[in-house]
Amino acid sequence: MNKNFLLIAFSVFLSSLSFSQPFEDGTNVLSLGFGTPPAQRIKNDFNKNYKNFIDYKLNNYGTILLKYEHGLLEYFGMGINLEYSGARVSYKYDDTNQLRYERKIKANVFDFYARFNAHYPIGEKLDLYAGLGLGYEYYIGKYTDSNPNQLVNIQQTEKILDFDYQATIGARFMIKEKIGIFAEAGWATTTGQIGFSIIF
Repeated sequence: MNKNFLLIAFSVFLSSLSFSQPFEDGTNVLSLGFGTPPAQRIKNDFNKNYKNFIDYKLNNYGTILLKYEHGLLEYFGMGINLEYSGARVSYKYDDTNQLRYERKIKANVFDFYARFNAHYPIGEKLDLYAGLGLGYEYYIGKYTDSNPNQLVNIQQTEKILDFDYQATIGARFMIKEKIGIFAEAGWATTTGQIGFSIIF
C-alpha cells in the first residue's frame, strides 16, 4: 500500500479527532452530581466526638455537586465547584443529676472552589482528567437538646469558615454528542463522585 496514502489517511483521522474530542479549547462543561460519604468535617467530627454516647445515630445525605469549567487550551480548563453536604446526629446524654435526655445536631457544609483541570481526551467519547481545587468550606452546626432545665439547655449555632483544597482524578464518557456521565475520586469533600455533564 502506498505510504503517502497511509500518511494522508492517518492525518485525516487525527484531524477528525481534533474536531470531535469531548474536551478542547473553548469547551464549556456544566456538571451536576452526587458524592459520598458526606463532607469529611461532618463524618470525622461526629464520629470522633459523639460515637460513644448512648443511642448514637448519624444520618447523612451525601453531597450535591454543581461544577462549571471552561476550556482555556486544548488540554487545560478552569472553573468553579459548588458543593453542599448535610447530616444529622442524635444521641442520649446523662447529666450529673442522672437525668437522661436527647441531644441533636444538624450540620450543613457549603464548599466553594476555584478549579484547575488537565485533560487527556481519547477519541470522540472519553475524557480523562485530573484537577486541583482551592477554596473555602463553610460549616453551620445547630445544636439542640431536650433537657428540661433551661439553665443548661443547649440551643446554639456554630459557624466556621476554613480554607480547603481538593485533588482528584476523573473520567467523562459522552453518551450523546453533548451529554456525558462522569466519575471522580480522590481527596475532596467526598471520596467518590458521579453525575451528568452537559457540554456547550
